[in-house]
This record gives sequence, C-alpha cells and structure tokens, in this order.
Amino acid sequence: MTRLKRLLTILKKTTISFTNKKYTMSNKAFEVYKGLPSWAKGVVVIGGIAIVYFTTKSFLKRIKQSAEKKKDMEVVVEQKKELDTLVKNGVYPTFSGSQYKAWADALQKQFDGCDPSIRIPLLAPTSLWNSQWSGSGAKFVNIIYKFKNDADFLQLSQAYGVRTYDQCGWGTGNFTGSLAAAISDELDESEINAINQALSKQGIKYKF
Repeated sequence: MTRLKRLLTILKKTTISFTNKKYTMSNKAFEVYKGLPSWAKGVVVIGGIAIVYFTTKSFLKRIKQSAEKKKDMEVVVEQKKELDTLVKNGVYPTFSGSQYKAWADALQKQFDGCDPSIRIPLLAPTSLWNSQWSGSGAKFVNIIYKFKNDADFLQLSQAYGVRTYDQCGWGTGNFTGSLAAAISDELDESEINAINQALSKQGIKYKF
C-alpha cells in the first residue's frame, strides 16, 4: 500500500469515528432530555428559544449598525464636498482646525454615558441659559452660538466624523454615527427644534 493510500484510509477511519462520536453524543443528549421531568423540559425549550432569539437579534443589530455607519460615512463625505465648495467661493471656517476638533471631542465626551442633567421631556428650551436643556443640548447650543457661517457647521461635522460612544442604560450598548445622527440619538424632539431655531438665528442653513 502506498503512502497516499494509507493516508486516505486513515482519514476515512478518522471521519467515520468522528461521525459516530457525534451521533453517540446526540443520542446521549436526547436520552438525557427524555429523562427530564416535564417542567425541566419546558425550561430547556424556553432556554433554547431565548438563545436563538438573542443570537438572531444581535446579528440583525450588527447588520443595521453597519448599514447606518456606511450611510453616515457617505454624509460626511458629501459635507466635505459642500465645505470645499464654500471655501472656493470665499466662505471660510471662522476658527482653527484644532478648535473644531476640541469641540468634537467635548461633544463625544458629553454624549458618552448617562446625562446627569434633569430635564422635563418635551418642554422646549426657550433660551441659551434655560434649565430645560439637557447636558448634551446645552453643550451643543453653546457651540452653535459661536458660529458665523455654514462653513463653521460643516467644519464641526467634519471634525466629528463618525464616532462611537456608550449610550446610557443597561443593555443599550454603544452608538456609532455622524454628528447629526448623534444629535438625533441624544436629544428629544423639542430640543432638536430649539437647536434648529438657534441655527437659523446664526444664519446657518443646515438643520437636524
């Protein structure tokens, strides 16, 4: 018998042995299940369903997050083109690049984790100093009031890019997205409306 034939024979025996072991293990598991009382069988079935549910949910969540991240990246790229067009037409960001990065870093830090500020939901802030701003809302509107033109808004969006931060609450996980996506995630509708009003007052055409 040649070496090749001997190798093939060994591989065939190994495969058969492995298959038989799997079959034997399956039989044993089924025998154990059959021997369980009715309530224990119910627990096993429910546990199996729970595992399938959470595994599927996690998988679908990853797919959704991947699609949303791709969309946010496209938004950032598009805004870079808009910023380049403004610069070509003589509209420049008011501040240095390091300032926008510092603001973006501060916003990400603010978004991360739970917001300790106490805010009554759906009660719109009426001014910069109104206590109805959340911590994230107050941080962002304070930056907006420093803006002079659309280039400032776009430059901050570019500096923020697509970032990840920890959401508040058990089981919420992380959030990844652009600045616009993060604002939508962090602020409620009344705050976003107030933010848009603040942008309009500053002569900024962009809205959330």
